[in-house]
Amino acid sequence: MFKILDITKDNLIAFTVKGKVEKTDYDKLTPLLEKTEREFDTRKLYIEIEEIGGIEPAALWEDFKLYFLHVKNFEKVAIVGQSDAIEKVTKLAKPFISGETKFFNEKEAVDAKRWIQE
Repeated sequence: MFKILDITKDNLIAFTVKGKVEKTDYDKLTPLLEKTEREFDTRKLYIEIEEIGGIEPAALWEDFKLYFLHVKNFEKVAIVGQSDAIEKVTKLAKPFISGETKFFNEKEAVDAKRWIQE
């Protein structure tokens, strides 16, 4: 499930991931990405990954579409997580994201929020 965070405003989109990821999660995230894409030249993305309890096949397809259609023009991407796997995926994604991408462990969430809002 995705939950949009209160720090989302202007060109910053912030959300948490917890539990099972479903297609309906992308139904609320995609319009937000599209809106900021229309309104701003660059965008910032903040993602807190608490736990992922699986992903529906339809959600996985939406994730691929979202990634390839909306990955451009990011000024910054902050990913907060608790596992080495999330950190490794963040590093693998860096070459495909136009802006600066940083991984923060869960204890650094305050630093991550500060960094993304600079």
